[in-house]
Amino acid sequence: MKWMLPRNLLIFLFVYSASLNAQQSQIDSLKHLLIGHKDDIEKAQIYRELTIKYDRVNQDSSLYFADKQIKLSKKINYVEGEYAAYYSKGVSFFRKNLQDSALYYFQKSYEDALAAQDSIQANQSLGSVGALNILLGNYEMALEALFARLEMLKKYPNPAAEQTAYNNIASTYDRMENYAQAILYHHKSLKLKMEAQDINGIMISYQNLGAAFTKLDDVDSALYYTKRSFRIAEELDDKIVMAATLLNVGAFYTRDAHFSYDSASVYLNKSLAIANEIGDKDGMARSYTNLSTINFVEKKYQKSLDMSLKALPLFEELGYKNDISERANDIALALEHLGRFPEAYAYLRRHKTLDDSLFTEESTRAISEMQTKYETEKKDQDIALQSAQLTEQQLELEQQHLIRNVAVAGAMLLGMVAFLIYRIKTKSNEAISAKNELLSKSLSEREALLKEIHHRVKNNLQIIASLLYLQSDESENQDVRRLLEEGQGRVRSMALIHQKLYENEDLKHIPFDDYLKELIGEIKLSFGDMAKNVELEVEAKDVFFDVDTAVPLGLIINELSTNAFKYAYAKRVGGGVFKVKLHKKGGAYHLTVSDNGSGIPDEVLNATQSTSLGLKLTKMLSDQLEGEYNFSNTNGTTFDLKFAV
Repeated sequence: MKWMLPRNLLIFLFVYSASLNAQQSQIDSLKHLLIGHKDDIEKAQIYRELTIKYDRVNQDSSLYFADKQIKLSKKINYVEGEYAAYYSKGVSFFRKNLQDSALYYFQKSYEDALAAQDSIQANQSLGSVGALNILLGNYEMALEALFARLEMLKKYPNPAAEQTAYNNIASTYDRMENYAQAILYHHKSLKLKMEAQDINGIMISYQNLGAAFTKLDDVDSALYYTKRSFRIAEELDDKIVMAATLLNVGAFYTRDAHFSYDSASVYLNKSLAIANEIGDKDGMARSYTNLSTINFVEKKYQKSLDMSLKALPLFEELGYKNDISERANDIALALEHLGRFPEAYAYLRRHKTLDDSLFTEESTRAISEMQTKYETEKKDQDIALQSAQLTEQQLELEQQHLIRNVAVAGAMLLGMVAFLIYRIKTKSNEAISAKNELLSKSLSEREALLKEIHHRVKNNLQIIASLLYLQSDESENQDVRRLLEEGQGRVRSMALIHQKLYENEDLKHIPFDDYLKELIGEIKLSFGDMAKNVELEVEAKDVFFDVDTAVPLGLIINELSTNAFKYAYAKRVGGGVFKVKLHKKGGAYHLTVSDNGSGIPDEVLNATQSTSLGLKLTKMLSDQLEGEYNFSNTNGTTFDLKFAV
């Protein structure tokens, strides 16, 4: 039997082919116009048309003609052609999923259009800057651009653009988890859509309101708006909105207050099927994410892992950095519960790296903005001071002239000059005070960033300690468990140093007395009944170290303390005393760590024969501090270390 294409498919292929032929015919016509064309402005406009025609079919060709347009526009000083081409490049880079490049060209288009007082292009470019920053997770920057767009629209009203701005602001607040503000701006957008009788827009607003009320756990409102959205979507056969609405209902049943595995699973799988049918990668990724969540809650860790592993590459394709980071964390948690610790650690590191990268990007931008602001204000102050100096010189010349002619008038003018000089100096002092205040503010903000970095380092070390604990808990080999627990203690001693740094006002120096009391107290508690009768004597008053000295010194004391609680008092009943004393004498620091226990055997103290990792570390770290150290076994064990900083 002869195979035949279905009738509808034949019609589609015919129409699609005709559309492509028409598009290619238009492109060929425009290229033909370029041959021998002498009017440069018209030539730039033809490049513009070619850029637009190629935009959806071949972004590389679109970028090629946009660059041609920019080069020619610069040559003939055709400013409008330049910023229009920058905007086209932004669109093409966005379609190629190169979002950082797209953002750069949208921003450049906005700045140049604004300078040229082209409100229409400036508004369009600013809207794209805001929308793209939402996708990149730069929410504060997105709001800044979108509110600036609304201000511009007050001068040049455009209901459609205003409606889009409200939508994007609501979306930004939603991602920032400020759902009350999101609902407020969704209602503003809905009002404009109703006035314009925009059925499709009304449907999307209902969908967005349903999602926002879901996150606020407002059951009645969430279902009311969701059902209205779905009803319109069915009438319009809009599968994108149908998938999104089903996703919102499914997400509603993932929340703690309304959790239902069965209901969530039904709606999310329906949403996933439609999203997959229409190639909606964002919808597919979010359905997989929610399916991962409900399976994790139900302790179906393998299924949760499978769903997250399907969501992650979709978010990577879309370039959504926040979502990539969160999915990496979800995968790490699922792997941890499945006992696959090395893989869990790898994904956890990826999550932390992405998280820190996002934080660093925001911090760098904040510092850059502060520096730019400072430089601008400094320049303004310098201009003001120069102006003041010129005014002062002018007044002095007038004074000399008047003294020669009229003595009394000269005396009066001298008084006026003195008063004006006083005012100028006062303003100059105010400018200096303002500059100092700005520098102080900048320093405070940088200190806050440094504290946040120490906090994150401490959190990372705590995560490593937790992973070591989980691994030791899984091991049945006592030697392996002991080594992992010792490693955990060493990591925690370093984490405590970074904790003390971000808790302290002085970000460079650690109050070592507080640090030692907390460290040794934690070690004692970890040994339970073995150490409960041991008395602690810790003394390090007015001793402060930077992190380079504190880390090796803290590790030395951690090793000696752990060793003492483990072995020194094993055969002793009561009367145990553990002492740590640290003080400065002359130009050097003296550390003494001692116990009144059974002492360390001489053969263990011998460096060439010792198999104790703790003692090897103690000696190695003492050498790192370039210190002189000594062990003695008189009435227990005493360790002395003398070092300079």
